[in-house]
Amino acid sequence: MKKIFIIISLLLSIILCISSCVQKEPVKEIKAPAITKEDFKEIKDTQAEIQNIQTDMRNTLADIQNTQKAILAKLSDIEKKVMTPVQAAPQGRPVIDFNKIYNLPVAHSPVKGNKNAPVTIVEFSDFQCPYCSQLQSTLNDVLQAYPKEVKLVFKHYPLSFHQQAMNAAKASEAAREQGKFWEMHDLIFQNFNKLNEQLFKEFAQQMGLNMEKFSSDFSSSKYDQQIQQDMMLARSSDVTGTPTLFINGKRVQQRSFNDFKLAIDSILKK
Repeated sequence: MKKIFIIISLLLSIILCISSCVQKEPVKEIKAPAITKEDFKEIKDTQAEIQNIQTDMRNTLADIQNTQKAILAKLSDIEKKVMTPVQAAPQGRPVIDFNKIYNLPVAHSPVKGNKNAPVTIVEFSDFQCPYCSQLQSTLNDVLQAYPKEVKLVFKHYPLSFHQQAMNAAKASEAAREQGKFWEMHDLIFQNFNKLNEQLFKEFAQQMGLNMEKFSSDFSSSKYDQQIQQDMMLARSSDVTGTPTLFINGKRVQQRSFNDFKLAIDSILKK
């Protein structure tokens, strides 16, 4: 019994020792340092700087993307030019030989000036063309300076993109039926930028034409073949635009009064 008591005592001593070895010390409280106003301001400044950097990066990325698009577009244009040189060539205007003499008969065309003059100016013109309109004062000056030496021959070349050019040509021919071609010619060119069918009739009435005949002639197709003949002659003479002029069959390069004078004087001296 005494042995048992001793054993139990030893066991209790061991348990107490083990218990004292594993016991945890109480956790000490750690206090975080307090955040000052300066620290808070620094944090806000850092956040703002980060936001600015992000904005700059987005803008830079957008610039890079736009630059890439521009480069790709240019490369595409270059590729098209390189790949289709043969297709683009026919669209260019033919090379003009200003020394070539073309055969341009007067035929049915109206003539202004001395019909027996040694110098003939042939004008292929479009009544709705602003450059043709501007040229008329120069041509009138030339005819006044050379009343016996020069005659002007007018030929129709109405361009397809001028909606009233063909009607204007027909109106001039309908006026010509009553001996008033050049009067109608002048009125049309003076108002080239506001032409319409009603205006042609107003011009005819203003000139005192027989309105019934004018309206009938204007509305008919009697001048279509004549105008088409002028246009065919223009194409066979390498005319591609208006105004195009020839002096005794030779194409005119420059169209100032002095240019006409030099060309005419050169012919008259021969």
